[in-house]
Amino acid sequence: MWFPVSAALTVLSLLQGARVDASDAPPSVIMAVVDDLGWNDVGWHDEFHQIKTPKLDQLVREESILLTNYYVYRFCSPSRSTFMTGRYPWHIGQQTQMNLNPTPGIACGINLKYDFLPKVLKQKGYATWALGKWHLGFLTTQFTPTYRGFDHYLGYYSGAEEHFTHEKAGIGITKYDLSNNTGTSIAPCLNAVGNASATYSSYLYGNETLRLLDAHDASVPVFIYLAWNNVHSPCEAPDNYLVPNMEINNTARRNLAGMMAALDDQLTAVIDGFKTKGMWDNTFFIFTTDNGGNLGGSGINYPLRGGKYTFWQGGCRGNSFVAGGLIPQHMRGTQWGGAAHAADWYTTIAALAGASVEASGPLPVDGVELFEAITSNATSPRTEIVLQIVTNSTNNHFDSAMTQADCDANPGDAALCDAPNEPPTRYVVDPLPPRPFPALTTCDAQDATQQWDVNASYAGSICSTTTGLCFNVQQSHSNLILFAASSPEPNTVFGFSIGPDHKLTCALRSSCVLAQQKGEQLQLAQDASDCAKLSAEADSWTYASATKQIQHTASGETLCVTAVPAPPAPPSPVGLQTGVLIQGQYKLIMGYPGWGNPEWDQWPLPPSMAASAPQQDSHPHTAAGEKYCADTPCLFDIFADPTEHNDIHDKYPDVVAKMSKRVLELAQGEVTLKDSGLCPTPIGSRSDPRSKAAAILSGFWEPWLPPINLTTSH
Repeated sequence: MWFPVSAALTVLSLLQGARVDASDAPPSVIMAVVDDLGWNDVGWHDEFHQIKTPKLDQLVREESILLTNYYVYRFCSPSRSTFMTGRYPWHIGQQTQMNLNPTPGIACGINLKYDFLPKVLKQKGYATWALGKWHLGFLTTQFTPTYRGFDHYLGYYSGAEEHFTHEKAGIGITKYDLSNNTGTSIAPCLNAVGNASATYSSYLYGNETLRLLDAHDASVPVFIYLAWNNVHSPCEAPDNYLVPNMEINNTARRNLAGMMAALDDQLTAVIDGFKTKGMWDNTFFIFTTDNGGNLGGSGINYPLRGGKYTFWQGGCRGNSFVAGGLIPQHMRGTQWGGAAHAADWYTTIAALAGASVEASGPLPVDGVELFEAITSNATSPRTEIVLQIVTNSTNNHFDSAMTQADCDANPGDAALCDAPNEPPTRYVVDPLPPRPFPALTTCDAQDATQQWDVNASYAGSICSTTTGLCFNVQQSHSNLILFAASSPEPNTVFGFSIGPDHKLTCALRSSCVLAQQKGEQLQLAQDASDCAKLSAEADSWTYASATKQIQHTASGETLCVTAVPAPPAPPSPVGLQTGVLIQGQYKLIMGYPGWGNPEWDQWPLPPSMAASAPQQDSHPHTAAGEKYCADTPCLFDIFADPTEHNDIHDKYPDVVAKMSKRVLELAQGEVTLKDSGLCPTPIGSRSDPRSKAAAILSGFWEPWLPPINLTTSH
């Protein structure tokens, strides 16, 4: 039988296990993600006295540090992929309007060459549990939670589901989406479906967390990714949470208030479990949303502008606080206004655990470590927040799998069937200029392009004797280029050497160089495991000092590295579609930040209020009917004007010029959807009919494809 967590606590033997001293072990971490939580949808922000979260309010007031300058992406999957990888969405192909097509049956998922956070924490002996929403891909078992570092998972794979029956509609059918996975065992959760009166999602995930906690050895640190279904639509809650909110006239808003009241009980019950178990004193607790409140699902972000799907503050300024025994006593009940982004949790949690994030994926992490700054009320080490970079490159094209039938069956996702047309801005993204590069060729001791000085300029450089250009790699790419050591490319690294193990490595990227076919640009390995597989016998790099050649031997054949001239420039640059950047008090928006619905560009009040007060906005360059920020950038002082009423771009042209230049520089490092490997099968982002066939057979949405060969995937 299933109970509300508050009742379940009475039957759990949480007194087992001794209190763990914080000095004895790395801290446990609870990351509670509340789905589609609006700025005004919590008791500590609600100006209309509709949302009743007394237990969380007390936790914020007495034990927490409230983050007031914290940002997430505008919708679900990109934020969650950032939580798990520590990379900006535009570095992993999640910057388009696709939102990983939240209907089931999409053969897409986050590139397997990125180590998810639980895998990083396993280095330090953590137990790892995931509960609730996944929305990061499940086309093969490799993309599911327990294959990406979690020991145990109870939850649903898609972007949303029905809270009681755990059904999800897609591809013309409705099936269950609830899995109960441990290790390599991937199985549907059969005993928690079909009985709609007893399996409300928050009860399920709260009960399972406490069950796992009851059996857990308190001396072992645990990472819990508790991704609640609340408060994503459909807005549903048990009757005992709806009755106290009957004064709210609007049904959907009343239901959302009930969902938050249920969450207030379930989440704090988990915290109470940690306290009873003696683990809270050595626990770091994170509360975060994945995006702003869904204005189409009764979420409210007032007084902030806009909501989910937009880059207005209501869509991406997130509710967040931290708590737990690691918070210094004098900091409890305070606020921290330092700049913070969703990517920072990856780096911060790993640092608390003493785990390395080096070589955790093809690109370096975008997150910064924030624990010391937050807990000492110091300045944030983060100098900017990049909310969006997307160009109109054809490599960002996707085929939406969301049909009108899917949107009708899933009203919470209906906006994806009405995505706005976002033409590129007038700004052109200059492509990275072509550079000469190293490649393998037939050895010729007389060929000057094959002659190299190792560590000639300074330690860690390999430079051509004829041109002086050195091995170099741009951080947003894995391809090697040649550039002057005295004036390296922006965002690049040096640090190349041939070690005693006969591997050619880049120390600053913790990676090795992989040989390619003759004439092809040498590449850095995107995964540390690729380097570990190399052996000196099968793949060997040596430096012949007599001829100054770098030789590579494999399968009995020896080739030498040559300097290849820069290829021709690409025929046409791409246009910036949208760029959103925050630096200090200023927020620059280049391109339309909304989602087409004019009301979502405003400041909506709760639907239960008698009337919406008119809101005046000042965009001096935007005529009626034009899209905001599309032709001329918008600039807001979000410290003095957090509600974005006054566009001040005309008052500070120097700030606009400086920040616009930075956005266009960042756009050069965009990893397009195609290049990211997000959709690694020939079917792309479309619905895969094989998924439908598998779901009809089992009754559940489950992985449907055989494992992908990583050596041939992106």
